[in-house]
Amino acid sequence: LSEFTKGNDEQSFKKAVSAAFEKLHKFGFNTVTVQVRPCADAFYFSSYFPVSEYFNGTQGEEMSYDPLEIMCELSDKYKLKIEAWINPYRVSQDNDYSKLCENNIALKWHNGEKTKEYVKEYGNKLYFNPAYKEVNELIVNGVKEIAENYSVDGIHFDDYFYPTSDADFDSAAYDEYKKKGGDLSVDDWRRDNVSSLIKSVYKTIKKVNPDIRFGVSPASDIENDYNSLYADIEKWVSEDGYVDYVCPQIYFGFRNVKQPFMFTTKKWVALMRDSKVDLYVGLPLYKCSKVDEYAASEDESIKNEFVDNHDIISRQIIYLSKLDKIKGYYIFSYSYLDNDEIKDEVSLMRDAVND
Repeated sequence: LSEFTKGNDEQSFKKAVSAAFEKLHKFGFNTVTVQVRPCADAFYFSSYFPVSEYFNGTQGEEMSYDPLEIMCELSDKYKLKIEAWINPYRVSQDNDYSKLCENNIALKWHNGEKTKEYVKEYGNKLYFNPAYKEVNELIVNGVKEIAENYSVDGIHFDDYFYPTSDADFDSAAYDEYKKKGGDLSVDDWRRDNVSSLIKSVYKTIKKVNPDIRFGVSPASDIENDYNSLYADIEKWVSEDGYVDYVCPQIYFGFRNVKQPFMFTTKKWVALMRDSKVDLYVGLPLYKCSKVDEYAASEDESIKNEFVDNHDIISRQIIYLSKLDKIKGYYIFSYSYLDNDEIKDEVSLMRDAVND
């Protein structure tokens, strides 16, 4: 959204969003998922989070208009459903607390003697600590205000949960849990923390409006989700009250060594064979024309799969259309539709979308 909001000018924003939504509608898409909370910030008028630094360069700057409200209005005009995309635990893309505005609750928690553990640093970034109920309440309240105040069709969580499996990340909270009689292992305790949030978000959304869908877009490696991110996807899709859909980010080519597209998709289909939860697949338009450093191979032909071929996304869509369990797909992301380097890929993708 930062491309559309620079300058804090409402008319320019409306014009840019109208053009984008019209293009998506003509392309054949039926839903747009917009990132309204990249970190502990917001692209809407929030009671809990400051204005995003990505809005116009400075966190906490006053907005002269409400981007999400305008996008909701325009999505109706162009017959698109709209989902609010949230990164629940991420506070900042770097570890400099001075870049957080003074009314950012993450900064207040960091400076508080009793709340310092609520925000943690890892990998030169800042995250909310999933171990604390106050953190979960903040995230739930942030979702609730969107559901109550905006005509969104869905709430969409990104794949960021625990940023690390390091014991030091939340050892203080786990020690406190054990002292109070907790008997879960640290891994099970972490999974329980995340699942509790997911369940609370689902319950809150449905209480506000049962028609608003709640989905999660997890990383594509199911085992890594479980063991390293502490996202118990199997639980969420097999038990009621967690999610309406999942959209694994299967951002790989057909020849990827570790997670080839068809093999990975089949794993997700198998996981959800008997689930009432809808299954979508995230597809990587952003990788087209680029060397794939995650191909898990030194074979240049495999690393260059997205360079040498101009029909990968269209072939992936065609493959997905043949699987009964697949409800649809998400394309990441809009900004690549006008990339001249991949115009052949985009043209073929459009044909596949409308086939």
